[in-house]
Amino acid sequence: MNDTSLYQQILGDTSPWKVDSVRLDAKALTVEVFLSVDSKTLWACPECRERMHIKEWRTRRWRHLDSCQFKTVLQADVPVVECQQHGSQTVQVPWAEKSSRFTLLFERFAIEVLAACPASRAAELLNISWDEADGIKTRAVKRGLARRSLDDLEYVCVDEKVAGKGKAMTVVTGILKGKPQALFVADGCSSESLNTFWDWLGPERCKQIKAVSVDMGKAYPCSVRQYCAHAELIYDPFHIMKMLNKAVNEVRSREMLTGCRRNKEQLKGTRQLWLWGEEHLPERYAERFEQLKNSALKTAKAWSLKELWRSFRYCVDEADGRAYFKKWYRQVMASKLEPLKSVARTLKKYIDGIVTVLKYRFCNAMAEGMNSRIQLMVQKACGYRNKERLKTDILFHLGGLQMDPVQ
Repeated sequence: MNDTSLYQQILGDTSPWKVDSVRLDAKALTVEVFLSVDSKTLWACPECRERMHIKEWRTRRWRHLDSCQFKTVLQADVPVVECQQHGSQTVQVPWAEKSSRFTLLFERFAIEVLAACPASRAAELLNISWDEADGIKTRAVKRGLARRSLDDLEYVCVDEKVAGKGKAMTVVTGILKGKPQALFVADGCSSESLNTFWDWLGPERCKQIKAVSVDMGKAYPCSVRQYCAHAELIYDPFHIMKMLNKAVNEVRSREMLTGCRRNKEQLKGTRQLWLWGEEHLPERYAERFEQLKNSALKTAKAWSLKELWRSFRYCVDEADGRAYFKKWYRQVMASKLEPLKSVARTLKKYIDGIVTVLKYRFCNAMAEGMNSRIQLMVQKACGYRNKERLKTDILFHLGGLQMDPVQ
């Protein structure tokens, strides 16, 4: 078997081109595969598929998968046709995408490598430049977004993410096929930022959204009401616990300032203890904390009310949740602990969105998990100077996209 037939079988169907010759450059460790085409071949515009005359020929080269540890490059003359509607168009070759300098098989392999390690290391392993690796990644994301189906998108989580100075972003996570996926990343954390997602999604798909999980700020709920008035709002339980922990810590701080000497001695060095859930408390602190929580400290009372709220998640439905909240609210208002009373008043204003979590049983926990994965990605990359590349990487690694160029 000669080299041309061997490489023709390696490349597969390349019609109307065929392998004409193969050249090995042992010094440069490169194999060059030259493809030619019959001069009688008829050509069409890549856009409208109308038959066109050839304007000129251009010699193009594509990096292919290595063969026998040698860098393999394909070279072919490609016609440029003149279309009255679309202008000059380079004919599409069967082994590569338009405007790409890599074959489809090479890009498929490169995507797998880029998904497994940082771009700089992937570029080194693939023997390409960092910019070329970034180009492959960008094309992969565009390809994946074009293929993504959002027909079954019904539940959305919205959260903000700060990944460095001046890099505040809105990250939208959707549940597709039962799994959370990063759908969209926008600059800023305002209602306008989320509006860009709804505009991108389109009015028809906005109508199919049943519930949106957000924090208690004004920006995101305002955007949801504007574009998805029929969707139910779910206020994130994580932020509620964050508010309660902050209130408990404020009670502790006030008691440290105004309490008696004995109370101050008891509270000394206990800041973190009150923020833990009882089941997460390290064993080495169990004995001390048992005494603290059973004491007459105001902080102990605040902590018990915070822990009491955690049982809210066991309510069976919205009506049960409302009843539980009323009972908890009365206890908090009778406690005379102003930081907790302030939180209780806030929760009362948002009670409709708080109990809705019991109906759908999903919340921003998925968005918080997505934020943790983004943070880990940022740390592995040692930060991002370019915000657009950060957005691309979020969709590349966390978007659940079908990016394989060979289908």
